Amino acid sequence: MKKWLVSAILLSTCFVAGIAPLAVDAQTSQPTVFLDPNSPFSADFSAAITKKQVPVIVTVDPTKADYTATFSVTNRPGSVVQGVVTQITTGFYKSGAWDQATMQIVDNHSKNVVFSYTCKKGNNAGDSMTTSVAECLAKHWKQHMEKQGG
Repeated sequence: MKKWLVSAILLSTCFVAGIAPLAVDAQTSQPTVFLDPNSPFSADFSAAITKKQVPVIVTVDPTKADYTATFSVTNRPGSVVQGVVTQITTGFYKSGAWDQATMQIVDNHSKNVVFSYTCKKGNNAGDSMTTSVAECLAKHWKQHMEKQGG
């Protein structure tokens, strides 16, 4: 029993010691992106990065970032009158509301724009679509990274 216990402890210690450095290496091998914590869109985009599994680490320290993400966000609230008219004429309520975000990813070393994309999502209920727009941007950035090889 003692031999088995000692073997189990040694095996688990070796296993943990072997896995821990891999976890650290995986984190440090991913590029870091600065998201301005004062930007209202940053929280939505940070959540979208996690949900879409974009291989980056988010930081709020611009000196520790490989990239900086900047956003331009616009929206149109739509019109109840337009919604009612389209409901009567087409059977669908379309208020004309939409949210749009344009993202630029800038390499902090070269200052080159390495990725830029615009997502626009229509919203017929008048609710905010910023989550959907953020997820659209994250998805397309991830696809771009995969095409570029990381």
